[in-house]
Amino acid sequence: MKLIERVYLDTNVYCRPLDNQSDSRIRAESEAFLEIVDVAQREKIEIVSSDYVKFEIEQILDPLKRKDVRGFERILTKANVASSMQLLALALDFSSKCSIGSLDALHVSAACLGEACFLLTCDDEILDKAVCIEKLAAEKRYRLKVRSPINYLQERWRVKK
Repeated sequence: MKLIERVYLDTNVYCRPLDNQSDSRIRAESEAFLEIVDVAQREKIEIVSSDYVKFEIEQILDPLKRKDVRGFERILTKANVASSMQLLALALDFSSKCSIGSLDALHVSAACLGEACFLLTCDDEILDKAVCIEKLAAEKRYRLKVRSPINYLQERWRVKK
């Protein structure tokens, strides 16, 4: 049986189609999200989520956007990573060694513990720390790569955006 690649989506990836599309980057990231949805629905990848994604979704102020993002996450998710002491300890390590915010570190740790090969994010702060995150993940025997949705499609599925 072939193992399906696991992919963790940061909350901002789910939000992209509902963000203001007047910015070309947001529009391109929205299109990339829709391509990823297609790949997931064809069961070529498995989407991993976490309690932290769910927490962030519930913080969305616009009730219609919150409902839609919640729907995206529920439909796509095949596995959920719950909060744990192991996850919190790992997040502290990522936060201190890679200088990322605590919630970002929780997402990275959830992706690792969820056995995701990729963490996809639109967050430049996380993308800018990708080398550190990937190096520390590898040291801890996780095979996590950090990519934008666009770069992920180009790298893994040869989709040109």
